[in-house]
Amino acid sequence: MLDGIFINKIKDEISFLIEGRISKITSSVETEYILTIRKDRKNYNLLISLSQTFSRIHLTNNEAKDNLMKNFLILLKKNIEGYLIKDISTYESDRIIYFKLYGNQEFEDPNYKYLFCEIMGRFSNLILTDENNKIIECLHHDGVGEYNRIMMPNSFYKFPNTAKINPFFKTLDEIKYIFVEKNIQNPNDLSNTFLGVSSFLAKEIFLDENPEESFYKAINSKPLPSIIKVGEKLDFYYIPLNSEIIETFDNFSQLFDKFYQEIELKTKINIRTNDLNIFVNKHIKKYENKIKKLDLDLKDTVNKDKYKLYGELLLSYPNLKEKHKEIVIFNYYDNKEILIPLDERYTIIDNSNRYYKKYQKLKNSVIHLEEQLQIAKDDLEYFKLIDEQLKIASIEDALEIKEELIKNKYLFEKDKKKNKKNERPSYLRYKIGDNYIYVGKNNLQNEYLTHKFAKKDWYWFHVKNTSSSHVIVSTNELNEELIRAAAMLASKHSTFKDSSSIPVDYTQIKNIKKIPGKRNCFVTYKNEKTIYIDIDNELLNKLKKA
Repeated sequence: MLDGIFINKIKDEISFLIEGRISKITSSVETEYILTIRKDRKNYNLLISLSQTFSRIHLTNNEAKDNLMKNFLILLKKNIEGYLIKDISTYESDRIIYFKLYGNQEFEDPNYKYLFCEIMGRFSNLILTDENNKIIECLHHDGVGEYNRIMMPNSFYKFPNTAKINPFFKTLDEIKYIFVEKNIQNPNDLSNTFLGVSSFLAKEIFLDENPEESFYKAINSKPLPSIIKVGEKLDFYYIPLNSEIIETFDNFSQLFDKFYQEIELKTKINIRTNDLNIFVNKHIKKYENKIKKLDLDLKDTVNKDKYKLYGELLLSYPNLKEKHKEIVIFNYYDNKEILIPLDERYTIIDNSNRYYKKYQKLKNSVIHLEEQLQIAKDDLEYFKLIDEQLKIASIEDALEIKEELIKNKYLFEKDKKKNKKNERPSYLRYKIGDNYIYVGKNNLQNEYLTHKFAKKDWYWFHVKNTSSSHVIVSTNELNEELIRAAAMLASKHSTFKDSSSIPVDYTQIKNIKKIPGKRNCFVTYKNEKTIYIDIDNELLNKLKKA
């Protein structure tokens, strides 16, 4: 959700880096660079990502783990390492931040250079120029490029030409005048008139009765970096606007690190587990389709009782010699006549036997179909549980889920040399006073904690009527602090994690029972109490991980 308005807010946040020195440039992938900037005896890491999907620029607490020595990185290190940042600017309200740098290379006089960061999705680029805007090098070369610009060494850098209006520094009256003059009636009109306005911002503006005032307020609002819910997906913006707020942050560095850390984690999980998400979702669809088919097959068995009746009634006419296509017989069950189709190749007795055989076949198939339907429903429930666990899984958790699927023979183990039988699952552990709280994040961890590790008089927490972590408290006497902490941890690791007033059941381990015929991850319990809890992320962050 990085539009030009957002980029300008980021520029304001990083402007304190002016007069800082670029001490180091690193890169872990070819489209991502971290500039380490030394200012007031502190180091700050500025991340510039030119990824087609996740292009962005912001301060980060992360460091590049690898130094990928590609040609463009070598050129940047050679040209601007050691340079001072003399200014940080944006081009009007577009998605361009550029740095005015001052310094010198060996055997050269001090000079100015510019680093242009164009954060434009699939058109993102990083361009280094001399003081006359002559391109020294750029990450992506293009003979013509977007907006008819040439992006090649020795050509001159030009900003994109646009007829759109920069909304910054406009008064409310000027905004209102432009709305009338340009006849702005809907979100498309707004984003087509003003530079740097995304479709998301435009739609949010037109949710208000006075879009002119709402737009002016949004442009001039103090940032409240937020992860928000847009439809069914999570996204972010510099202010929440009318969206549902999931989490707010003090600055953009915290926002981006949190948001992209989860995306990076999911990507790593997919790589390490051969795309387990795709495998699980494929099985969910498979069992959903199987259940539909079995339901249809069961509906086809409704005729079984009718065939039994036909066979029984035909036996009341055993001496009928003529062969017919059909026969009308008195039904002594409802005292009415009934028409029964016959196969004229066979006698009455043979037709009766054929109907009994059909009845028996359908009767047997009902038992089989009902068994298969229950198995399919159990498998669907299991894979939906796995799907929810993958959404909150770390790499270690995902690998344990993969191990579980191999154990249950849904997946086949490629490397048979590894033996993890005796390894303890990597559950979470927190300490409050003299007590510990244990949190399982997948079926292996939940089963281990609940059925093998916990003592009978310890307490067990679980979100009511949904999939969540099994949370164990190592005490037989609860207090309010332990109850609230355990309930929050169960809620945080559940499908209700973005909800409020979450119902959490708790009871002692001795009241937990496995469900016969189901996997050990499914349990039933009694003598429970229920607490309704809101997640306090600040409180959870203060919990001491042991």
